[in-house]
Amino acid sequence: MGLRIRRNLPLKNSESVQTTEKTLVKIADLLSEEQILAEVDQPLDQAAQAFRLELKEPLSYTSFNQAVGEFVRYVYKSGLRLPRDLSESEAVMEAIYLLTRYYRGGPTDGYDFALLDAMAGYLEGLELVLSRICESIKEIERAKYVNWVFAEHFDRLDWGARRRLVIAYLDQYRHLLPAKLLELNPARLVDHFRVLIINHVSSNNLLKGVLQVK
Repeated sequence: MGLRIRRNLPLKNSESVQTTEKTLVKIADLLSEEQILAEVDQPLDQAAQAFRLELKEPLSYTSFNQAVGEFVRYVYKSGLRLPRDLSESEAVMEAIYLLTRYYRGGPTDGYDFALLDAMAGYLEGLELVLSRICESIKEIERAKYVNWVFAEHFDRLDWGARRRLVIAYLDQYRHLLPAKLLELNPARLVDHFRVLIINHVSSNNLLKGVLQVK
């Protein structure tokens, strides 16, 4: 389901064609769900599973902060593509930020709800909170990874090279694209290439998931 480029692109020379083909395929491959799982999700899952939670006292506000801080500190150091070595206080602050910003699902949201979940279920409740922290880290790191892909393989190119990528994409997938989109001058789509390719790869990922279920 990956990108396969036909060699009939309206580019000026074979070197430009080959460079454009390689770049387009590279972007699509890097954005595939399999690649993102390997680069982002799986290392974080492995780090979360390797973390050993030890409570030396009954769960309290203080021990809760210590536990979530230790978890974030461990995961950031051993599970990120670009590891971060946080101090204890930095890790606690980061954990509180993640809970405040991303923890959802109850009568109240954020840090207070996470604390309630942990208190209600003790170790099981705390494990639920840590699991949700891990999911929020994945969400953040996936976005960073996608930004890196485009920064490295598209944004840094000159305008002409970016336009050629748009032309290559439109030529290869004209049978799937709306007629009105194909009528546009490719130059007008350069700033929208990110959306076009992400939507394309997302559709491929969805189709693969459906086929795997069958």
